[in-house]
Amino acid sequence: MNIADYFSSIERVLKQYTSITSIEIIEILASDDFNGVLRCRVNFWDDSFLSIHETVSTELGYPVRIIYAYSYIRNDQCVLRYDNAPHHPEIITFPHHKHIGEDKIAPTDQPSINQVLDEIEKYLIK
Repeated sequence: MNIADYFSSIERVLKQYTSITSIEIIEILASDDFNGVLRCRVNFWDDSFLSIHETVSTELGYPVRIIYAYSYIRNDQCVLRYDNAPHHPEIITFPHHKHIGEDKIAPTDQPSINQVLDEIEKYLIK
């Protein structure tokens, strides 16, 4: 798998969710055939949004997210954020963790984009 294939796979996943009204590409940058950065904003029908930031390598034949952050924002408040910034060494899943609201940190494994979107779907008011 090369980085262009990975970027295309993310686009295909996002297009599967009917609650998404638009996708704003902020940055898609391939540094070579196997490494790149993806930054985008995924807008939902209720005016909430998901900010996606990934630094990815596909050199091993599959994607490795070296850096990631997925922040779900609703009414100007961060509802949840998954990331692997190394600032919570006390968490058993370090560096992977989840911010819930403004002040709670929870251990978590690295989520897939599908897992993040499925969780967001639960927050969307039908």
